[in-house]
Amino acid sequence: MIFLGAIFIKIVYFGSDVFINMFTFIDSQNDILALYTYHNDEDYFNETNIVRYAHERGIPVHYEVPTFEDMSAWLDKGAELFLVAEYSSKLPVPDDARFKGINFHSSLLPEGRSYYPIECAMEMRRTYGGITAHKLFADLDRGDVIAQRRFDIKPEDDSIDVYIYCAEAALDMAHCIFDDFDAAWQNAAPQSAKLPYWRRPEAASLTLSHQMTIAQAKAIYRTYNKMTEVVIDGLRFYVDSFATGNAIIGGGDTDVVILRDDRVLYGVKDGHLRLDIQPCPIV
Repeated sequence: MIFLGAIFIKIVYFGSDVFINMFTFIDSQNDILALYTYHNDEDYFNETNIVRYAHERGIPVHYEVPTFEDMSAWLDKGAELFLVAEYSSKLPVPDDARFKGINFHSSLLPEGRSYYPIECAMEMRRTYGGITAHKLFADLDRGDVIAQRRFDIKPEDDSIDVYIYCAEAALDMAHCIFDDFDAAWQNAAPQSAKLPYWRRPEAASLTLSHQMTIAQAKAIYRTYNKMTEVVIDGLRFYVDSFATGNAIIGGGDTDVVILRDDRVLYGVKDGHLRLDIQPCPIV
């Protein structure tokens, strides 16, 4: 049994900067044995701050995806909980009675099983979002629900706002869960349905074009932020930052003014986009 206050829970944590406030709270209350993280250039939030914090605290940092053998080894080293919060890979769940795992997922499960739940919700123009803490099962995002929080998505919000709302809700849930971990774990409820998986948005949905208006381009960036892409001279780039101007900069598909390697003016129907860009990885 785990009793907060009597002993620390030994935790292996998987995540990025999105939920760093929850990470630091959990670290203040428990013993984090290791941090597993990742780097993805299309993500607005990366791992910079959580890795810096882990190094300052002497927490080992891993970039490799763990195997079944790794998970079992952590159990042998005394790990009592595997906690996942915005991690890039599906974890192997060992068939071991000692295993306990929790995932903080940025949707109101069973709706929104996905690696891209926020972007998909924005693409579907949802007026609400939420976050679910659920037990880790072998089936992706199907574990018993421990806690949930719901919030509104306002017309002026973009996907980064929704990530921040999720982080605030996750921290609140973590306080409640770790206040009485045993009760939270035992009271988890099975998900009510098995709804479809939300797939990654199609490339056309998140790619800017010269045929768009400023309003259409803004809608794409509101939804996808740094996942937004643009094609210049046949090469595909992520859009790091986005602003607009009213001046028309020419006509046709060559309406691009390159200001420097990572900054361009990109012509659209009723003005131009001011973009900071970086190359997409070649796959």
